[in-house]
Amino acid sequence: MELIGIDTLVIERMSRTIQRNRERMEKIDLFDPKFYPSKDEGEEEVLRYFTVMVAMDHRLSRPGRVYEACLEDGCYKGADLLYRLGKKKFDENPDFFTPEHLSKINKEDVEKWLSAGNARPVDIELRTYLLRDLGVKLIKLYDGKISSLLEATSSRLHGDGINPGLADLLRVFRAYEDPVEKKSMLLAKILYFRELFNPLDKPYIPVDNHLTRIALRTGMVVISGRLWNNIVNMREVTASDDILIRLTVREAYGLLSEKSGLSVWELDDHFWIHGRTICTRSEQPLCEKCMFKGFCRARKNNAFMVYEHIYYNTWYY
Repeated sequence: MELIGIDTLVIERMSRTIQRNRERMEKIDLFDPKFYPSKDEGEEEVLRYFTVMVAMDHRLSRPGRVYEACLEDGCYKGADLLYRLGKKKFDENPDFFTPEHLSKINKEDVEKWLSAGNARPVDIELRTYLLRDLGVKLIKLYDGKISSLLEATSSRLHGDGINPGLADLLRVFRAYEDPVEKKSMLLAKILYFRELFNPLDKPYIPVDNHLTRIALRTGMVVISGRLWNNIVNMREVTASDDILIRLTVREAYGLLSEKSGLSVWELDDHFWIHGRTICTRSEQPLCEKCMFKGFCRARKNNAFMVYEHIYYNTWYY
């Protein structure tokens, strides 16, 4: 028998800690010129950039093959390298992100764009397919305009029973079909903080590997049986197990949002940074710097110091 659930006592303790340490909650600067277009760029151009970049924001590294490189202005790793290369391309040729170009893009173009030094995503063919799919469908369904897609949402993330929301409409694109809606919620979060989209309904948190790892280590989410054995022994889980885990993690952060008074998008900023800098995949994360160290389950019992569940072959997150 296996169980998966949420420990509400851990959620309560984390929420109180967050309330006491609100000044320590970190935020992502979505106007950083190294990674994102400026406020002065045209709205459609900015919408295109973020829609494309979030579509590409998945599984950049693999065991023994880290996505990192040093460019002329510094060294970058993971998502930082992805968005730095994206911004460089945007500065050089913003038409690269148009649906017309995407609909005909080839893998040589994608590989040249996303490669630097020895860094190269392993799934160039897949990324090419996702970009083409995005471009073709934007042209066919929305006359090539992201703004037209947003107008069709009635300012909602999810349908109200009559009209569809942003996540519903994005699902037609293969890059955004994830049932847990990681990329859809990430795009919505970015557009919200860039003042390009203001949904009427409550969002979900964009669940990725960092948020999942923190949820399992702190004890927010508790798993037992076969699934926990697979996680501990770093055996790859099934697609349905992956969805089950991330849906539970999404619900846990939703509850943490309600208890702490911070939006899930504020929590996402903090915990994403936290997972990259403090609660890292290392067997020895920087626990002494963590505000949850007093009751973190993994800090008390090393048996819970897991990386996260393993599920490599996905473009969902």
